[in-house]
Formats: sequence, structure tokens, C-alpha cells
Amino acid sequence: MNAPALFSTMAALLVLSTLAQAQEAQRFEVAAWVDHFDFAYIPRDGVALFDTETAEGNSKVLDHVQEVGATTILWRNCAGSTMRYQSKVESHHQDAPLDKRRVPDSRPMWGWMRYGEAEPDILGSAMEMCRERGLRRGVHWPFEETHWAIWTIGEWNMEHPQFWGRTADGQPWWGRVSLGHPEAVEHKLALVDELLERGIETLYIDTWRNGGWSPAYEYVDPVVAAFERQYGQAPPASPADPRWCRHVAGYVTDFLRKVRARLDASGRKIDLMVGVQDIAPIDEEVALRRGIDWTAWVDEGIIDTLVVINVRWDAGDPFGSTRTLYREVLDRVSGRCRVLLPVQAYDFSHLGMPSYQKATELGQDEVAGRLMRMAWEEGADGVSLECVDYNNYSEATRAALRALAEGECRWVQAN
Repeated sequence: MNAPALFSTMAALLVLSTLAQAQEAQRFEVAAWVDHFDFAYIPRDGVALFDTETAEGNSKVLDHVQEVGATTILWRNCAGSTMRYQSKVESHHQDAPLDKRRVPDSRPMWGWMRYGEAEPDILGSAMEMCRERGLRRGVHWPFEETHWAIWTIGEWNMEHPQFWGRTADGQPWWGRVSLGHPEAVEHKLALVDELLERGIETLYIDTWRNGGWSPAYEYVDPVVAAFERQYGQAPPASPADPRWCRHVAGYVTDFLRKVRARLDASGRKIDLMVGVQDIAPIDEEVALRRGIDWTAWVDEGIIDTLVVINVRWDAGDPFGSTRTLYREVLDRVSGRCRVLLPVQAYDFSHLGMPSYQKATELGQDEVAGRLMRMAWEEGADGVSLECVDYNNYSEATRAALRALAEGECRWVQAN
């Protein structure tokens, strides 16, 4: 081959390589939330399917989750403020392990779960398995310190009741510390450091699972004093007062700024995802009543990815109204951050796939396929799947999602 021809061939290969890398960077994301605790149960035949206190058991969990075509794993790191790995910051699990006989439903029992004593470190080994499998590795960190049972409150929390939230009449909100206390914020940032040590590429903070947190429980001294300095008067007794709600929401926004700075200081590119429920129809006042100022997070560039947990679609026009609400969110974001839209097996909000099935009389696989295609067609960056527990996405659904992820939804549409 002569020199000009060789040069031309090499240039063509370089262009193809560059295009391939650009496409890979734009891959349509399928982010699977994984609560490995929910995989730990013994069916009625008495044979354990997943021992989630072992690397082998969690490898089987990932095998199952990958059947949906997942590209990103968001692994649950805690229940409330009880950490599910060998945390040195929170050690409550060492003297009070999770007891899976205490569950709010009739699932078969398991027993004690000693995630904080397991070898190898549960979270670290899960992140390493994701790396080996070519999966984007991340953590699902609920914005909560209690999770439907008293035994999910961490040791640090129990030892520092002076940082618990307070109502307007001074009553404590047990188990929930206020972000108005710098000590509480530093404790949470120390937990972020532990996640970074375990090799995460993504940190997903879920503001829906908030353990009861709201402006109603933020009448603590630092927050009250700051309000009085700004407005020259005591805070309103009503926690729904717009000024109070916006004031309180500022502490959440400031916390996320600090998380963003901590991630950036790692020297690695860590994607900060934040999830918001009931996000559309967009109503800032309603969101602020939960202390959630998500439009500020987007506009300031604090977050990399907005995870839409649900929208309030109309049962009279399930898919049409969903598409309209998705467009409302995407138009508001206007490319300032990535957006993941929901394909939600959980139905606590009565807005997930079971409710779509009831409204449309379609099977779960058909509903999942329509929602994923809709996300693709509207130009979202991917979908989030809440939560990929054992068989809550049926075999047919898992196959349908994987086919879409590896086929027609493989790449994000060009701008």
C-alpha cells in the first residue's frame, strides 16, 4: 500500500474509532436500582436462592438484574442510617444486625443479616463485580435515616439526639437529624467518603425515601435563627408557609452543593444523580413543601442527572398524559443535565407499572416496552428501573427491556 493510501486508511480508522467512542459515551442508560436485602429470602421449598451476605450470592443478584439489560447498577448502601457494608462511620449494625423476620409483609423469613461484618465488604465487592462486568457502578443512597422500622436508625443518630429535627412546638422528630446542624452534614459527608473509597462512578440520592423529613420538622435552632436574621421575625407556625419552605429547602440545596464538591475533590468524574417524585405537573410550591428545590439544582449545575421517580399521569389517558408530562420536565431541564425517566415496578405511589396495567389492561412487558420507547422517543438519556428485585420484573418484561436496550434504544438520538 502506498503512503497516501495508507494515510487515508489510517485516517478513516481514526474517524470510525472516534465516532464509536462518541456513541459509547451517549449510550442510552438503563439504571437498575438494586436492594440486595430484598433478594435475601427463603422460598417455601426451604432452599435459599440468594445469600446476600456473600460475594457469590450477590453475584447471582447481579446475574438476575442484568437480565433487564442494565447498563448502570445503583446498589442500595443502607436501610435508614444502618449501613450495609463495613462502615467505620456508622457501626450500629455491629451490635444490632438487620433482622429479616421483621418485615411489613408476609414474605418468607430469612433471619439475621450481618452486612457490616461480612467478608468481603459487601459494597466494595459489589462495585468490583460491576467493574469486571463492564457495568457502570453506583450507589442508591436514600435521603433518610429511618426506613419503616426502629432498627434502621444508626448509632451516630441515636447518640446525637440534640441534632434531631423539631416541630414548631418543639417536639423532636426521632431518628431524623437536621441538615441545619453542620455536625450532621459532616457526618453525611464522611459517609460519602466511604462510598468513594469503594470505587463508585455514580452516587444516586433518592429524595422520595426521606424517612419522614419535611419543613415541618426543621424548627431547629440554627434554621430558626437564620430565618429570623433574614426576615426580622420568628418563623411562621405553619410549615407550609412559602417563605419557610423555601428557606428550609436551601439547606438541602447547600448539602447537595457540598456533596458535589466532595465528589469533584476525589479527582474522578462521579455522576451525581438525584431522584424526585411527583415531579410533574411542575409546581415549585408543592415541591418546596417537601424541601425540594430541584429546579435550582438543575439551573446551578449541581446535579449531573435528574431521575424522574414518577409523574402524576391521568388514568383516563395513561400514555398520552405521561408523554405530555415527560415533555414538560425535559423542556424545563432544557439540556442542562441528563434525565432518566421511570420504568417503575414498585407501585407505592399508585403511578408505577401495576397502575398502568390496571388502567390499560396491558401486560407488564407491554407497559414496560411502551414506557422505554417513550423515553427514547422524547430524547431522555435513559430510564431508571425501581427496583429490580427478584422477579418483580417478569421474565417477559426482562426480555423485552433487554431487547430494547440492546436494539432500537441502544443509542441516544443525535441532537
